[in-house]
Amino acid sequence: MTYDYASTDGEVLFEVLRYEHPTETKTFIQRQPDGQGGWLNGRGDPVLYRLHELVANTSDPVFVTEGEKDADRLASLGYLATTVPNGAWPDDLSALSGRTIYVLVDNDVPGDKKASTAMGRLEGIATVYRIDLPDLPQKGDVSDWLDAGHSVDELEKLCLATAPVPANDNAPAIQQLSIFEWTVDRFVGEAPAVEYLVDGVIPLGIPGMVSAAGDTGKSFALLELHRRVAFGSGIYAPPIFGGKVVGEGTSVMITSEDDANEVHRRIAALDAKGDRFGTAGKRMIVVPLPSAGGARAFWKEDRKLGLVETDEFKRICDQLKELQSLRLVTFDPLASFAHVALNEDPTAGQFVCSSLARLATETGATILTAHHMRKSKAPIETLADAREAIRGSTALVDGLRLAYAMWPADEARAKRTCKSLGIQYQPNRIVLGGVVKANGAARRIMSTYARSDSGLLVDKTSGLGVSAPAQDDLRTALVVAIEAAANAGSPFTKTGASGLFEMRERLPEELRRVAKGRLDALAAEALERGEIVRAAAKGEKTAKWLDVPGGMFAIGLGNFTTGAPR
Repeated sequence: MTYDYASTDGEVLFEVLRYEHPTETKTFIQRQPDGQGGWLNGRGDPVLYRLHELVANTSDPVFVTEGEKDADRLASLGYLATTVPNGAWPDDLSALSGRTIYVLVDNDVPGDKKASTAMGRLEGIATVYRIDLPDLPQKGDVSDWLDAGHSVDELEKLCLATAPVPANDNAPAIQQLSIFEWTVDRFVGEAPAVEYLVDGVIPLGIPGMVSAAGDTGKSFALLELHRRVAFGSGIYAPPIFGGKVVGEGTSVMITSEDDANEVHRRIAALDAKGDRFGTAGKRMIVVPLPSAGGARAFWKEDRKLGLVETDEFKRICDQLKELQSLRLVTFDPLASFAHVALNEDPTAGQFVCSSLARLATETGATILTAHHMRKSKAPIETLADAREAIRGSTALVDGLRLAYAMWPADEARAKRTCKSLGIQYQPNRIVLGGVVKANGAARRIMSTYARSDSGLLVDKTSGLGVSAPAQDDLRTALVVAIEAAANAGSPFTKTGASGLFEMRERLPEELRRVAKGRLDALAAEALERGEIVRAAAKGEKTAKWLDVPGGMFAIGLGNFTTGAPR
């Protein structure tokens, strides 16, 4: 079945093709004319369905349905009806301004959400009525209702008997905060264990970032991560992003750089056995925006409202919330979606991070963004160097729960590694990576990747005989842990009751195993390098608390959380 979306003059702008399958869920494909009698994948900006009829008749009420099939059914009965392509509402709703609109609700959770979205978009420009059809079967729609023997007279009477929805009912209610509900005696029993997407490295349900230098191969590596989440991975699969994928379910990757042809080539290289043609293929969604209507702005700065989430982002969020067992979402790259001054404005960075954090909380999925690293004159040798090379304001890294960096090894190190692995040296063939920021326990070991013939980065760390973190990596992990503790209002001292060794259960796993003498030496080296400082708490004279330069304790404004050792 083909549905034409036309301009006000009746010119076809794009089509939605509906495919019914006997045993599988129906699918939809969008295409647009190429101007030469053929078709291109995707569409341009969305428009209202049957728009030319709406502008030709500006007095009759309008039915809004979830899909084109129902709109056509009502139009065949003499009514004005419309919908939008795949839930994408256009910015221009002037054809519905000032009108009476009946939103027909399908009887399932997605139908209820889409009806709420429709009413939210029409708020303030029309008189809106929500119509819940009586005796509608589960997952039923208005076509099913009419097929069951109900008449158009019943439909009209139902519409006339329904009260309009007050405009302010369309706004989501904000839960009132009560601090008295959050006394610590509510936390009863054993604390829940951290659930991971990548074991010991990337937790589930957090916002994070994968940052890499140009031509490193991060997008291909992220695509492989999505494949493993959706398809599962065998026990002999090499680590990816420093660990084994343990969170399996649905994954969604939205890329603004690769078109459908490039995605096809990469998927074919990763899935040579054709697992995507089975049930697992339905769990992996890859949206190539260049072939799906072009890039979208998810965050922008409005002249009147300031920093805002766009309607496009809200629609994507609504669709993500409908997915079952969603485990991973990636936006690649972040700069294509954030039309704000990420590199210059800390407020913009924090706004985007807060938006991603809320999406992670609402979906329970890990939300990753792909980001770029700036070119460095000196080779990146440690995880601390890599963190400093992430492009943008510090708010971008600080505002996310985890940051993983990847960068090409310098030529000398790459040649040594290739020789050890028994492979031919090529520029950019050896890539290093690791966690450079984490709010919580995460392995902070530098991994070594070698690029395969297909271009995929394969973790070769174990093949190099790496059994323990390097000194620089341990020091970096210590600096990160000290910063996190100070930010949490529970800073370390170098020694004593609050000392690093004495409170080592609060340190990452790789530091808990370090002997007291070596831990003291790592802290001393970090102090000597200026990576951490001793600071006095507010109202104290003795500088004994450890923090990073510029931290709240370092500038004399640190506050202790209740129960923190003093």
